[in-house]
Amino acid sequence: MSERGERIIKSLQSVIDFQNGDKTKCRVRTYKAPDIEPIQEFTKEEIKEIRQKVDLPQTRFAELLGVSPRSVEAWEAGTRKPTGTAKRLFQMIDKNPNALDSIIRR
Repeated sequence: MSERGERIIKSLQSVIDFQNGDKTKCRVRTYKAPDIEPIQEFTKEEIKEIRQKVDLPQTRFAELLGVSPRSVEAWEAGTRKPTGTAKRLFQMIDKNPNALDSIIRR
């Protein structure tokens, strides 16, 4: 058997031993997953304020978000609610209006 095959078998045996309670043959690292803020809801007024923070008309704001201008109109009129992705972008822009500057050419 090749050296690579032997290393794979040894690794698999270590996993089996670990599963069976023998933690002496392996190194275990634990990582804390980052906390992620819940997705925030936005009122029609807040959506308009966020758009104004980036100083874009509705049509250009829609282009920035990858949605139709009618979607932005409906959100600001309160007749429709934005999706999770759009709400997450609103959160980013609300906290840091310059967050998307790298894709806005002025």
